[in-house]
Amino acid sequence: MPGRKAGSTSLEKELPSPVSVPVGLVLALTLPVSLAVLWKFSLPLLAVSVLGEEAVQRVTDVAFDLAAHFTSPCPVWIPHAERRWLQQPSDRQIRRVSNISRREFVMVVNRGEPVIITDAMQGWESLNRFDCDYFIKTYPTAEYFDWQKGHKIRFGDIPTVYGGDPDSWKCASGYFDTFWDTNMKAAVDWLAQVPEPYFLPEGSLTASTAGHVRAPMMTGFLGTPGTGVSPHLDETCETFMTVQFSGVKNWSLSWPEVHDGKLRWSPPMVFTLNPGEIMLWYVGMRHHTEVVSGCSLSFSYRFSTPAPMNYFEKLRNALQSFPQEEIRKLFAETKAMDVDYAEHCEVNRHGDRVHLS
Repeated sequence: MPGRKAGSTSLEKELPSPVSVPVGLVLALTLPVSLAVLWKFSLPLLAVSVLGEEAVQRVTDVAFDLAAHFTSPCPVWIPHAERRWLQQPSDRQIRRVSNISRREFVMVVNRGEPVIITDAMQGWESLNRFDCDYFIKTYPTAEYFDWQKGHKIRFGDIPTVYGGDPDSWKCASGYFDTFWDTNMKAAVDWLAQVPEPYFLPEGSLTASTAGHVRAPMMTGFLGTPGTGVSPHLDETCETFMTVQFSGVKNWSLSWPEVHDGKLRWSPPMVFTLNPGEIMLWYVGMRHHTEVVSGCSLSFSYRFSTPAPMNYFEKLRNALQSFPQEEIRKLFAETKAMDVDYAEHCEVNRHGDRVHLS
């Protein structure tokens, strides 16, 4: 019997001691944290030290773009690199004003100050009428260029292409111009239902850069939630006025600035434009849009008088203080086709009017 007892004692010594409950809890809590630290900090730091920060960021951007490609219901319209840039916005807030006088409006434009005028569309019957559904039913033969499909689609064909239920029009987004042959008849009706805002000096929308009378330069935009336009630059010297009829849309604006002796884009000023509001932006401003709710319908007008004289002079002086290659590199970041376009903008006087041409 003593032998059996001794053997039993030997076996017990070979078995591992049970882990106490407190120690187990500590291990259970710290292991996920340790793995998270390894994944979030240690591995990225190791990758940066081996490959370099820029290379790691490129790989990360590609990974996010691939993930979005396979998980998003719509084609990826904004690369992760641009999304990352937008997630580091400026502290500057766009100013929202109402009951602005024409004199104050001219001063705002002269400074080149982006501004939202909240009461600009009060009393417009079209504000309560114009939306995506109205355009589809009222102007079925008019066309817009669908960014996702890569070709023009008639408004009346949107339910067929994207589904009959307005909630299923996912991915529908694009622009339409008044001067297209298919849109000219409808454009007469569009323009007739959009009065000139009360703050605009008379003739602002119909004066060309040479001082001649012309039809208003208007482009329409249609987009469903989750669609938009990646940060880009409109290569024109004129001032833009966007009229938001329906849907809620996020915007960003940035412009060339000198920081630590280098020419760069300012941190983006990010804001929201609501139905019934009008927003202004100017030559040389990089911008993006993204529909956040409702089907967005908006018009953008271009005008050359009054002109952002003070802003333009500062912009030109900043650009002229850097080599041409650096300026071209800056504008190339916006995928601009004409990286020298800003050089062709000049202030011209015609009687008592000031124009950019």
